[in-house]
Amino acid sequence: MGKRIVFYIKYIFECLESIIYYNDLKCVLCGKELFEDEEKYLCDKCSKNIVLCKNKYYVERKNMRIKFYSAAYYSRSVKEMVIKLKYKKDFLCGEALSDLMFNFIRQNDLEFDEITFVPMRKEEIKKRGYNQSEFLARQISKISKIPIKNYLFKKANTRDQIGLSGEMRWNNLENAFGVFDDNSIRNKRILLVDDVFTTGATGFYCARNMIFNGAKDVMVLTAAKSSI
Repeated sequence: MGKRIVFYIKYIFECLESIIYYNDLKCVLCGKELFEDEEKYLCDKCSKNIVLCKNKYYVERKNMRIKFYSAAYYSRSVKEMVIKLKYKKDFLCGEALSDLMFNFIRQNDLEFDEITFVPMRKEEIKKRGYNQSEFLARQISKISKIPIKNYLFKKANTRDQIGLSGEMRWNNLENAFGVFDDNSIRNKRILLVDDVFTTGATGFYCARNMIFNGAKDVMVLTAAKSSI
């Protein structure tokens, strides 16, 4: 319990640091001073390096089809922001990504009852300090006023997906996830949030577990898609 309290205190202080940094009104990537006609996180030049995704896509496996969306492609400005959030505790980049994701939700009229996120094991959170997918989900929840629920847990020690082939990624995650409470999830339309779509294995297995436990519908939204 003590370690968990320390973790959350540390997380709050890091968020406060991000707020203080934000008051400088500088681009989160290049540090250029922002002006009133520019987006609140990025300068015009860095914003122009974002390639937006416009269409939904499906991942189908073992007679189940899951709907996926991504706000942008994993290149240039978006790639840099994902890396800064994931490995450098840059929560302002996380806010910029969640803003991008919320704009996608609004522009595409996505409808859902609750938001959840791809989980990490306690050991993984302890090593990194936080779950970047949870951070994005909480930001989207705050902006949209749609409740966030912690439905999923990671129940198996899996290898890092980096460096694994497509089929190895699927095999690595097939039995990795579980659902905490199948009663509260029943008949809900769920938005599952993650940072990057690569093969779709993580989102697919998380969504499949929620559907098997009674969710009416699950759609996956990532900040970035790995290829065009």
